[in-house]
Amino acid sequence: MLHDWDLTPRQAIALQKSLRASIRTDLVLPEVEFVAGVDVAYLKREGESIATICLLEFPSLRLVDQAVARLPTPFPYVPGLLSFREMPPILEAVQRLERPFQLLFVDGHGQAHPRRFGDASHLGLWLKQPTIGIGK
Repeated sequence: MLHDWDLTPRQAIALQKSLRASIRTDLVLPEVEFVAGVDVAYLKREGESIATICLLEFPSLRLVDQAVARLPTPFPYVPGLLSFREMPPILEAVQRLERPFQLLFVDGHGQAHPRRFGDASHLGLWLKQPTIGIGK
């Protein structure tokens, strides 16, 4: 476990600033057999978050697995701190996959983030896996 999730927004910002030095962009990718893509949706009325992850064979991009995790939304919406809101359900969905992946695409930012530590960066450190952030 990289850190505890029970943080205030101020503590989360401090954590982002301390962890961003751990991001590596010079890694050589291993042979990629499976890639995954993940996103999170919210059920505001229910106070829940739903993470969906799809695992694709590479390079055919044939769908080989998928998983969904629905959890209480763990953190309020605070601009710049989306990973603290989205990662708990994402991590649960990743655990439900039956196969490992070598590369993860994340609906969110990596280093193109105000503190250079967005969802993709945070998730990559947590999982110890290469990630690519695809911010809207």
